[in-house]
Amino acid sequence: MKIVKAFGGKEAYEKAVMYYPANPNLYYYVGLCAGYMAEASLDYDATGDLSKKEHYLELSESAYLRAIELKPNYTRALYGLAVLYVFELDESEKAIPLLEKLLTIETRDTDAMFVLARAYYVNYEFQLAIDLYDRIIATTSSDTIKAEAEANKKIVMEVMHDS
Repeated sequence: MKIVKAFGGKEAYEKAVMYYPANPNLYYYVGLCAGYMAEASLDYDATGDLSKKEHYLELSESAYLRAIELKPNYTRALYGLAVLYVFELDESEKAIPLLEKLLTIETRDTDAMFVLARAYYVNYEFQLAIDLYDRIIATTSSDTIKAEAEANKKIVMEVMHDS
């Protein structure tokens, strides 16, 4: 299996994959762990490429995709993959349908809303980002979250009006 080989045959993952090959939780945690490993990876190969980091990011993506394949409404895997696309792989357009789906399941998930608003913003869908920040403001009772949403909304509005 690709995941077992990617971790160098670590016994725990090898056994887990062998015994539970259809367990979406296992793949979610592999994706999460690989994402953390990518961030911690400072090694460059002989050409100066970030090959280890890229390797872990690819592993993370494939593990999240497998978790979602096994359990299509697995919100933690949808969120993890979306975060990977928005903040690590610069593929925000891929995150949008994942987060939109997640928010049909977890309608009050402000973390997912923030990531989706960011994805809309970087894809020049400014009004959708503004609408989502308004939804966050209406959804949360946290003053801190409201303030963050209001500040982000202001930035989007300024960029939108300057365009």
